[in-house]
Amino acid sequence: MKTSIETVSSVEKRIRVEIPADEVSRRVEEGYAEVRKMAPLRGFRKGKAPMSMVRRVFKESVEADVVEHLVRDSLSEAVKGNDLKILSLPKIDGGKLTEGQEFVFTATVEVVPELNPEGYKGISVVKEKREVQDEDVDAAVDRLRGSFAQYHAVEERGAGGTDLVEFGFTATSEGETVEKSDAASIVLEGGVPFGKEFESHLTGVRAGDRKTFEVTFESDFPNGKYRGKKVFFEVKVNAVREKKLPDLDDDFAKSFGDINGLSELKEKMRARLVSEAEEAARRSVEEQLRQGLLEKNPFEVPVTLVDRQVLSMIENTANQLVSQGIDLKKVNMDFEKMKERFAPNAGRAVRLSLLLSAIAEKEGIDVPYSEIEAEMKRMAASAGIEYEKIREMYGDEERMDGLRNQLLDRKVMAFLQEHAEAKEEVAG
Repeated sequence: MKTSIETVSSVEKRIRVEIPADEVSRRVEEGYAEVRKMAPLRGFRKGKAPMSMVRRVFKESVEADVVEHLVRDSLSEAVKGNDLKILSLPKIDGGKLTEGQEFVFTATVEVVPELNPEGYKGISVVKEKREVQDEDVDAAVDRLRGSFAQYHAVEERGAGGTDLVEFGFTATSEGETVEKSDAASIVLEGGVPFGKEFESHLTGVRAGDRKTFEVTFESDFPNGKYRGKKVFFEVKVNAVREKKLPDLDDDFAKSFGDINGLSELKEKMRARLVSEAEEAARRSVEEQLRQGLLEKNPFEVPVTLVDRQVLSMIENTANQLVSQGIDLKKVNMDFEKMKERFAPNAGRAVRLSLLLSAIAEKEGIDVPYSEIEAEMKRMAASAGIEYEKIREMYGDEERMDGLRNQLLDRKVMAFLQEHAEAKEEVAG
C-alpha cells in the first residue's frame, strides 16, 4: 500500500491511498468465500453453491463490503503512520473497485493544526494596584446596608424618590394584550423593568389610584414583548412603600455573626475589597497575556473544534437556565442566532486552547495525577462533601481529561506570567 499526504491548508489534509491489484483481488476472493459459506441459494446447501453463481448473485454487495473495508483499514493505517490528529469524517473521492486493477482513493480530512508558538515569553502586561480608601469601605458598607432595607407603606404623600410602587396592570398594543398582571412592582428611579418613561407616570401616585397612559418603547428595549411598540397601560396602584435603612451601628454589624462592632465590620470589608482588587488585577493580567499570545500567533482554526465549542456554550447556557428553574420548553431559544452570537468567542477559546497546549508541549509542562488528586480534594473540601463523591464525578475518562486540561491551562498561564514583562501601576 502506498500513501501520500497533501497539505490543503493548515487545518486540512488530503490523503491519497493506492492499494495493489493483487491485494484487491485477495480481498474480493475472501469476500466471496465468506458469503458462499453463509448465504443460502436455492437448490444448494450453504457452502456448496458454484462460485460463479455466488459471484453473479452477490457481486454488488461483496464489492461494496470490500470497498468499505479497504477504505477504513487503509485510512486508519495512514492516519496512524503519519501521526495525524483527525477532527472530521473523511470526504472520500475515487475508490472505484475494478478486479485486476489497483484501488485508488483520496480522503480529505480536517486536522488539528501543527503549531510552533512564538513570542509567548516577554509579553508586556500592566498590573494595576488599587489602593482601598476609606470612602471605598464606607460605600461598600452602605451597599450592604441597602441590601437589608425594608419598605413600609406610606399614605400621607404620593410616590417619589426611590419608593416601591406595587400595582396591577394591563398592557395592550394595537388592540392586543401584551401582558397582564395583578401583582407587579417597581422601585422608582431604577428603570426596571418598564423604563424611565413608564416610571414617570407613576410619580406622585397613591394607593388606590388608577391611571391610564401610553409608553413608546425603543427598538432596542431589552424585553421583546415591548420592543419597538407603542403600548397603552391601565394601572391600579395597590401600595406605595418607602425605603427604610437599618441604623448603621454596632448592632447592625453584630447581625453578621462573629463581628464585635461596626469598626470590625469595616476592617473585614476593607480586607474583602483588597482581595477583590487583587483578584481583578490577576484576571486583567491573564487577559492581557491571552490577548498578547493571540496577537503574536495568528493561525487558522478548525471549523469542527469551533462548532463543538459553540455547542458546549449553548449547553452551558441551557443548564444555567434550568438551574434557575426556567422551563426550556417555554423559552424561545433560537439556536441559529445563538450559534452566530457564540461563534467569535468560541473561535477565540479554541485558538487559546490550542496555543496553551502547544506551549505546554514545547516547554515540557505537564499535570501529574498527584496534582489532579490534590485539586479534587480541594474541590471536595470547598464544597463540604466527601472526596469519594468528587472522585466519582470525575470517574469517566472524558471528565478527567477536562479537569486535567483546566489544570494544564492554569500552569501554562502561570508560566506565561512568570516570563512576562510586567510593570505595576496604581489605579486611578
